Amino acid sequence: MLYAEDLAEGQTFQLGAYTIGEAEILDFARKYDPVPIHADPIAAEAGPFGGLIASGFNTIAIYQRLVVEAIWTKVAGIVGRSLEIRLPRPVRPAATLTGQSEIQKITIRPERRDAVVIFKTELVDDEHRPVLVLVLDALIHMRPAREPMQATTSPSTT
Repeated sequence: MLYAEDLAEGQTFQLGAYTIGEAEILDFARKYDPVPIHADPIAAEAGPFGGLIASGFNTIAIYQRLVVEAIWTKVAGIVGRSLEIRLPRPVRPAATLTGQSEIQKITIRPERRDAVVIFKTELVDDEHRPVLVLVLDALIHMRPAREPMQATTSPSTT
């Protein structure tokens, strides 16, 4: 497990890859974001993007899966405190998303035994065009303090 002291500004984490299909876009949109450009392929054809696109929330959900696998299974995170999100281009069916997350800033707070860590993540599509830029302000545990060693006594023999 990586703790705050193990991290460095400029450190990067490579994300895996995730391919999104049309059925997933439609299922997600119909449940959570039923706007026609996400939930209705025929209406989406006539829409501003000229076809079906994933909901921004669907793109954020993919980010979450990739970042958990790449970072939060390895780093002793406590909680995310805030997000700043940009969606510079739409995600289309059959796109494979990948990217990286970089540590922008670390503020160690020894009195709280944690650190505020700012991660900037960029997801890109098959053509390496950004589809999501997300800045996360998260709390990360510091390494646990070692417990004082207890004196061991051996039983006396009489």
